[in-house]
Amino acid sequence: MRSLPMPQGGDRLLFVRFSSLGDVILAAYEAKALKERFPELELWWLCIHHYREMLASQPYVDGVISLEDHQRRSPRALWELVGRIRDGGFRFMYSLHRGDRTDLMALFSRIGVRIGSHRRLPWAFNRTLDEARSAWGISAPSGKVLYGAPERLEAMGRLVGDGGFVLCAVGTSKPYKTWPPERWAELAGMLIRHGLRVVLAGNGPEEAQAARLVEDSLGETTGLVNLVDRIDLLDLIALEEMALCVVGGDTGPLHMARPIGTRRVGLFSVRDPERVGGHVGPMLWSIISPRAVDSYRELEAASDSGAVMGAIDPHEVLRAVMEAVRQVEA
Repeated sequence: MRSLPMPQGGDRLLFVRFSSLGDVILAAYEAKALKERFPELELWWLCIHHYREMLASQPYVDGVISLEDHQRRSPRALWELVGRIRDGGFRFMYSLHRGDRTDLMALFSRIGVRIGSHRRLPWAFNRTLDEARSAWGISAPSGKVLYGAPERLEAMGRLVGDGGFVLCAVGTSKPYKTWPPERWAELAGMLIRHGLRVVLAGNGPEEAQAARLVEDSLGETTGLVNLVDRIDLLDLIALEEMALCVVGGDTGPLHMARPIGTRRVGLFSVRDPERVGGHVGPMLWSIISPRAVDSYRELEAASDSGAVMGAIDPHEVLRAVMEAVRQVEA
């Protein structure tokens, strides 16, 4: 096998990670590492439209090709995407996304060097990710990986007001990863009594309902700001950059805090969140449910899966948050 060519100035690389939010955020580490290793490389990211604006605002991303999520399942849209890729003049494809459609896209892209892992088509990629990382000397990126846009930082500053705050991501995609609303209400009340402001973030009807319960529980208070269903991803990045600490279950917003460089307190229903969810880092306080299990698969079939997260004590979460805030203020 011929040696893997090194990217040169002016080369274009198509970086592929369509979704989901947590996976896109984890992939951003590799994208930034590639750009730091080859500053003259032109890196374009292929994603679903939902993440286009967030990725386009990152300094190491030179361009974005996007499509609607439902279009990934359309043969016609897939073929149109292949045409756009062919017109892009890419020398390299670097794919962290696995799937049959990704294999087909790579196979028909006409890109000479295709780096990734095939699922069913052994000819889709001609180099593995490990081969590329080794040959190119890709190492962990330096500093922050996600950056807030200046105009969004200014807008969020006006929205939440002056002073430090704790950002609470009140929902997740799965009930067995979600802390009950009444627990969030307990935590929010205690944080406010300790002189901290609380900002609630999330989207969707279930998270909006949880935020309303927190508001109703606390009554009239100046220490709570409910932004559920009122902000987009760029706003959320800006808020997390401004926050003293981010608290949440195993969900995208918690993943985001790490590359942003913000301290985070994670609430988990599994015993090993590093192995199961990829949650690592020196600025993470992991709160494990006393009823935690080894894998989410065990919880998917459980009739009382919500009780696992519900067993996490708000006082334990409070102690972790106060320690994180103390470190920021030290």
